[in-house]
Amino acid sequence: MRGSNSSPRKFGYRAFGLRARVSAIGLVVCALFFLAAGMPSCSGSATPAPPALPTTRTPTILPTSTLTRPPATSTRAIVPTAKPSNAPAVRPTRTHTATGRGPTETARVVRVIDGDTIVVEIGGQTYRLRYIGVDAPEPDLPHGPEAAERNAALVSGRIVELEKDVSEVDRYGRLLRYVWIGDMMVNRELVCQGYATAATYPPDVKYQALFLQCEREAREAGRGFWGGEPASAPQQSGPCPYIGNRNSKVFHYAWCSSVAQMNPANKVCFATKEEALAQGYRPCKNCRP
Repeated sequence: MRGSNSSPRKFGYRAFGLRARVSAIGLVVCALFFLAAGMPSCSGSATPAPPALPTTRTPTILPTSTLTRPPATSTRAIVPTAKPSNAPAVRPTRTHTATGRGPTETARVVRVIDGDTIVVEIGGQTYRLRYIGVDAPEPDLPHGPEAAERNAALVSGRIVELEKDVSEVDRYGRLLRYVWIGDMMVNRELVCQGYATAATYPPDVKYQALFLQCEREAREAGRGFWGGEPASAPQQSGPCPYIGNRNSKVFHYAWCSSVAQMNPANKVCFATKEEALAQGYRPCKNCRP
C-alpha cells in the first residue's frame, strides 16, 4: 500500500514541476514579447513607458560665404581713364604764335586778278581766292590799277600760306583766306600801304581791329591812294598800257599776271582800249581792262 501511494505522489510532484517550468518559460516569452511591443504585460498591467527625454537639436553650421553685391546695371558706358602718352602730339598745319596765326595750308599764286583777288593752286587744283577783311578798288575804277599792281608785286608767282577764319567761301564760290608770306600778311600789308581799305564782313573778323588800325595810319600818313589823285592806267603802265595775245585775241592790262605767262612773240601793244577792240581783241575776264 505504501508502495502504491508513493507512485501517484511522485507523479504529481513531477507533473507539478513540469507545469511550473512551462509556466515560467511562457511568462518569460510573454514578457519579452510585450516589452518589445510596448503593450501591457502578461499579468494584465500595463508597463509604463520610460519618460521621454527632451531632445536637443544640434544646430547645423553652414559654411560661411561672402556675400557679393551684384553689379548695378547702368546704361552709361564706363570710360577708362586715359593714360598719359609719351607720343608727340600731332601738330596742326603751320602756325605763328607771335601773331596769333591759325592753321594754314600751302599754295602757289598763279594769277593776280585785282587788288584783293588772286588765283591759287592747291594740290594741283586752281581756286579763286578773295582776301578776307579788305577791299580794293576794281581795275576799271580810280586807283584800281594801282591796287592790282601792288598786289601783283607782293604775291605774283609766290608760295603763300592760307589761313581760314570761319567761312570757307563767299557767295561767288571764292575761297576766303588770309594770305601769308613769311611773317607778312598780304591782306594787312595792302591796307597799311594804302592800296585797300578795311571791310568788315562777319563772321570773318579775326584781324579786323588790326586792319582798321592800319587804314587809319595809312590815311594819316597819306600812303597809297590816300596821298593824292589817282593816276590813269595808261600812265601807270608806261608806253604800252594794254597788251594783247595774238593767239587768244585777248588783251590785258600790262600789270595782269597773264601777261607774265605770255610768249613774248605773241604780245601785241595797244595804246588804248579802243584800239584793241577795233582790232578784234576782247578784254581779259580777270583784270577786266
